[in-house]
Amino acid sequence: MERMLRDVRVYTLLVGPALLLFLLFVPFPALFSLTLSFFKWDLVGDMRFIGLGNYLFMVVDDPVFWTAVRNTLAFVVLSAAFQLPLAFLLANLLSRLGKTSYGVFRSMIFLPVTFSGVAVSLMFYFVLHPNAGLLNGALKVVGLPSNFPWLGDASTALLAVIVSLAWQWTGYHMVIFLTGMTTVPEELLEAARIDGATELQVTRHIILPFLMPALKVSSILCITSSLKSFDQIYIMTFGGPNHSSEVLASHMYMNTFAQLKYGYGSALSTVLFLLCILSAVVLSRLFQRWDPLADKT
Repeated sequence: MERMLRDVRVYTLLVGPALLLFLLFVPFPALFSLTLSFFKWDLVGDMRFIGLGNYLFMVVDDPVFWTAVRNTLAFVVLSAAFQLPLAFLLANLLSRLGKTSYGVFRSMIFLPVTFSGVAVSLMFYFVLHPNAGLLNGALKVVGLPSNFPWLGDASTALLAVIVSLAWQWTGYHMVIFLTGMTTVPEELLEAARIDGATELQVTRHIILPFLMPALKVSSILCITSSLKSFDQIYIMTFGGPNHSSEVLASHMYMNTFAQLKYGYGSALSTVLFLLCILSAVVLSRLFQRWDPLADKT
């Protein structure tokens, strides 16, 4: 067996198919998109090399781009602010329950993660409908104004999408935090409580330091996925009204597939890709600096 595992041909046979699929669907399309961003192409005519023309148009002549950038940053910050603290609070509460209650509530809170993003978006679309929506119906019952267009008003459209996203994915981060809490030594918690530490002090000085690796993973996943969010925006608001909920992913889609600007759409996708990489690197460095249990050498 060991002799077979040392054979390069065996490794090639086992790893080759997976590596080939990875190359076909990840690096090659990314490189092609980067190359295409230096061309002007409508899919029908010939490709025309324009150098940095798409990028110059992006930052100088495309007013929607900067609106999409602002909305994307707001989307990312608010998504993280909604999901991560709530996920930590739920994980902290569930970790103190008995085994039966713990399993039931963990499954209930995690259940929305298993739903399709399209299904969740459609559900919230109808919940927030100005005439037949559940939210306005509830407001009508208690005597409040009940015809507000939550998805049709520039001040609430983006926030409504963020709420739907948080409802679906908070349970995902909660499970990551619950897993991280299993690394906290029980003896340390018991000793702190015997010494008179309050639950807030236990959480801040013991649980949080041990939870830093899980918090790092959740933060990177939350922020990069929020940067790439598209289906919720597309289904619930279509980037409107008046681009008030337009993000980089939806702006890229509209330019690429609706307006057939494949070169410009590729430039937008390249910028989005770089933002995802940059955010992951910056967060990794920050958590390395903040983590009191990390090796700083």
